[in-house]
Amino acid sequence: MKRWDDLQILKLIDELEGSEPAALASGFSLMRRARPGAELDHQRDPAPFAHELLLAREAGLLTFDDRVYGQRPADPQTEAWMWLQQVREVTLTIPGRDRARGREVVTPLPDPDQDDGRMITGLTLEEIAFSIGDTFTPSQLPTFLVDSGLPPEVVPAEVSGDKSNYVMSILVSLHDGGSAARRSLRQFIGAWLSDRLHASPTDKQRRQIVDHLGRQGWHVRDGVLAIGERTSVGASSLGPLDRDARIASLHATIRQVAEHYLDRGAPEVAIFEAFKAINNRVKEMTGLNTDGQDLMAKAIGDANPLIQLGDLDKESGRNVQAGFRFIFMGVVRGIRNPDAHEQFRPLNDEEAFEELALASMLMRRLDAAIVRDNH
Repeated sequence: MKRWDDLQILKLIDELEGSEPAALASGFSLMRRARPGAELDHQRDPAPFAHELLLAREAGLLTFDDRVYGQRPADPQTEAWMWLQQVREVTLTIPGRDRARGREVVTPLPDPDQDDGRMITGLTLEEIAFSIGDTFTPSQLPTFLVDSGLPPEVVPAEVSGDKSNYVMSILVSLHDGGSAARRSLRQFIGAWLSDRLHASPTDKQRRQIVDHLGRQGWHVRDGVLAIGERTSVGASSLGPLDRDARIASLHATIRQVAEHYLDRGAPEVAIFEAFKAINNRVKEMTGLNTDGQDLMAKAIGDANPLIQLGDLDKESGRNVQAGFRFIFMGVVRGIRNPDAHEQFRPLNDEEAFEELALASMLMRRLDAAIVRDNH
C-alpha cells in the first residue's frame, strides 16, 4: 500500500476542478482518480484516504458534504469504503487552493483606523456566544464557525461541555491573540451583526449588542467591526434594560400586541396595534356596531353610559366620566386614525413608550369599568 500524500490530493482536486469535475462527485471517485492505473486495495486504502480528507477539512483546506438522508451514515474510520461513496461535492477552499498551487498569502496589517487595540468587553462577547451557542447543535457549531471565516486552527472539532462556553473560549482566544486574530474576530462579529452569515441574532439581541459595542466605541462599517466615537444612551435611545422594564410594565394586552413589533424595531406599528386593541375592546364590551370617535362617544357618554368609569352620583365621578370620554375620543382620532390612513410618523424610543403608556393606562381603566347592558 502506497501512502497517501495530502499535498498531492489537494493538487489533484485543484486540477480536477478545472478539467474533470465529475471525478469530484464522490470521495470514492476521487480516490480512484488519485491512483490511476493502479489497483486499489479495498481493505487498506480507503481508511487512510478518508483520514486525509477529514484532516484537510478540519484544517479549512477543502469542503465536502458527507450528510446522508434516509439511511444510516457510514463511519469514516470503520466503514471508510462506504463513507467515501457517501462523500459528495469535494471542493477546495481559498486557502486549500493557495496551498495546492504553492502560493503564500500575506495578510495586510490591520488598519489603525479600524482597531486600536481597545477591548471588547467580556459581557459583550458572552452575549454573542450565548446567541450563537443557542442557535446551533454541538455538531453544527464548529462547521458554522469555520464556514463563517474563523481560522480552523482555533475552532476545536468537537464541542465539549456547554455550547456557549465553547464559543466564548474561541472569541476570547481571538480577542487576545494578536492583530491577525483580532481581525478575524472583528470580521466575524461584523458579518454576524450584518446578516451576512448563515445565522444572525434576533432584532432584540442585535440592538442590545450594538448598543453595548457603541458605548465601547465599536461600530459596524461595511460588515466589519471598527473603532469610532463612544456613544451614550440619551433620552431618545433607551438602553436594553430600560426597554425591557418599560415593556414589562405595560398592560398585558398592550404588551401582547406591541412587543413583537418593538422587538423588530417598529414602534410605530406597535402603537397603532395598541390603540386598535383599545378600540376593539370597547366594541366587545358594548356590542356597538360602530368605530373610532363615534364608538367612544356612544360608549362613554355622560348619561347612562354603556361603560361607566366614575361614580356618576358624585361631581368628581361625573368629571372623570366626561374627561375620559374626551381622552378616548381623542386618542382614536389623534393617534390611531392618522396611522391608519397615512404613513407612520417615525418615533424615538421615549416618544413610543409614552404613547404606549397612555394606551396601557386606558386599558386598565377599561378593566375597572362598570359595563351596562346595551339592550
